[in-house]
Amino acid sequence: MKNLSSLAGRNKGFTLAELLVAMTITIVLVSLTVVITGSAIDAWRGARTEIRAAGQAKVMLNSLGRDLESMVYRQGNNNSQWLIASSRGEEIGTKEQSSPNAARVTFFTAASDRYNGNAGSREKIQSDGPTDRAADKGGDVSAVSYQLDFADPVWGDQSEKYSTFVLYRKLLNPDETYAGVTGTSDLEQTFDTRGGQNDLADLMCENVYEFTITFVVAYRDSTGNNKMIKVPVMSTNAGKDVVKSFAINGTGLAPNENTKSEYVGGRISAVELSITVLSDEGVAILKKSPFKSDLDKHKFIEQKGFRYTRSVSIPQG
Repeated sequence: MKNLSSLAGRNKGFTLAELLVAMTITIVLVSLTVVITGSAIDAWRGARTEIRAAGQAKVMLNSLGRDLESMVYRQGNNNSQWLIASSRGEEIGTKEQSSPNAARVTFFTAASDRYNGNAGSREKIQSDGPTDRAADKGGDVSAVSYQLDFADPVWGDQSEKYSTFVLYRKLLNPDETYAGVTGTSDLEQTFDTRGGQNDLADLMCENVYEFTITFVVAYRDSTGNNKMIKVPVMSTNAGKDVVKSFAINGTGLAPNENTKSEYVGGRISAVELSITVLSDEGVAILKKSPFKSDLDKHKFIEQKGFRYTRSVSIPQG
């Protein structure tokens, strides 16, 4: 006959203390797994957001850089306006949180992508209309405009629900440029009339919260000394040498339409471009949560924004 006490010993289960220890260890391991997984997902999302922002910024800055490197202007005794840069940051964005600086720049350039990339081709291509047109109608100088706006990137309307900060590029082909944009003393207005103010069709970059252009001007002062000055185009009057508009006219440089400034006879040696791109999450927060102070806003931009810059050398006309 088998020993009952021996059988009872072999069938004995876990004690309450052992179960509690096992559960504690399991909870700790699961918690660590959740934390590590969450951190990995957050890092992946952050890297993906930064890569996306960097990719868009690269496309935009490279495009504007190429156009500026091919900029065409003729200073001397003429009444034409060859470039106009302006800022209207307080008008771009939600009522509570507008862009700190939303620059627009319009100028003439020998764009390589004129005629939809068919520059130099004389072959007939099918147009959007019922007739064919020549790929290249002649000429190599186009008018181009870059503008930061707050709109629906798909439909282009001002519906605040789907709107975000978007930077557009509008290029007029040489035949359109020569037909009414060249020779004007008010380039921006003439460009809008000819090209359509709300028809900046080429989306360059989304979530561009800030777009600033700074002109590096070399000039000779009244005493004959060579000087260099940086002139940022911004919507505020704060800061040294800041202007709300900057133009290259046929008669010289014109900061804030001032044709008698100290450096009216100077030249543009370079243009410094700066943009701040927000993440999609950052734009959503910005639209829903107004900041209580400038410090809170600054911290938010540091956390949810990515800043990119580029300096472009300008050909001497």
